[in-house]
Amino acid sequence: MSISRKLRAYLMLTRPHNLVASLITTLIGWLTVYTAVHDAPLNPLYPMVTVALVAASGYVINDYYDAAVDAINKPYRPIPSGVVSRREALVFSLVLLIPAFILPCFSGPLSLAFVVLNTALLYAYSYRIKELGFLGNIVVAFEGAASIIYGGLSLAEACGRVALVKAALIPSLYAFLLLLGREVVKTIEDYRADAVRDVKSLPRVLGIEKAGIVAATILASVIAISPIPYLLLGYGPPYLALALATDIIIAYSIARLVRMSKMGVEEAERTAAKLRSWLKVAIFVGSLAFLIDLVLRAIGV
Repeated sequence: MSISRKLRAYLMLTRPHNLVASLITTLIGWLTVYTAVHDAPLNPLYPMVTVALVAASGYVINDYYDAAVDAINKPYRPIPSGVVSRREALVFSLVLLIPAFILPCFSGPLSLAFVVLNTALLYAYSYRIKELGFLGNIVVAFEGAASIIYGGLSLAEACGRVALVKAALIPSLYAFLLLLGREVVKTIEDYRADAVRDVKSLPRVLGIEKAGIVAATILASVIAISPIPYLLLGYGPPYLALALATDIIIAYSIARLVRMSKMGVEEAERTAAKLRSWLKVAIFVGSLAFLIDLVLRAIGV
């Protein structure tokens, strides 16, 4: 086996395209504190790399635990294809954590504790929590939002003013609700697949119609809080314009979700698959709403 093939397999385990999102959300958190104090005793690369390493480790350990399932559903993945062994994947995931646990020390003990606890939660998710339905959805959404909190915490602690992390709370809440809504939509898409694996997802426990209502309610709360940064937190027109675009996508998704009572299982799954893609766009545009506005304020525009 060539070295290049092996390296590509290791890279595939870390899901590089998803790591880009982790870098962006961490930077958003860092910027929320920076724009409050305009003091940067900590380079944003420290928390960004930390989160990317933890996320990469989490993706690798997820493939480690999913090896048997992937052998059936995704035989092309590095482990079931035989390019990377389960043992090699486990070692790789742990090696990634070494620098991930060193970098937070440049901020302080709270940042290190936050990273360690979130890493433990990620590993617990892959080991067991993801099979527990809605609790697994909450963990995924929390981990996505936690990157924003950590970005803010790392700089706030480095500044010696931990309370400044509160500036990251609204963006992290926004991300948590949007991610949670999308996770519930994904469980509707996976309704029959989850039945085979006996996952206690919301659609299987409550039914597809009620799960759609839950997802719609969660997503509606994102629209409800979206004006807060503009009205109360000093965000400007760039945020407002992109937040409005995000709200339009979310409103469209809500309209489709509330109509699921009239759909059969297959149609509901197809609709959920389309909405999951639309909500991924909403997450991207929503992230840009915060990021662009914060960058403009950081450079004094």
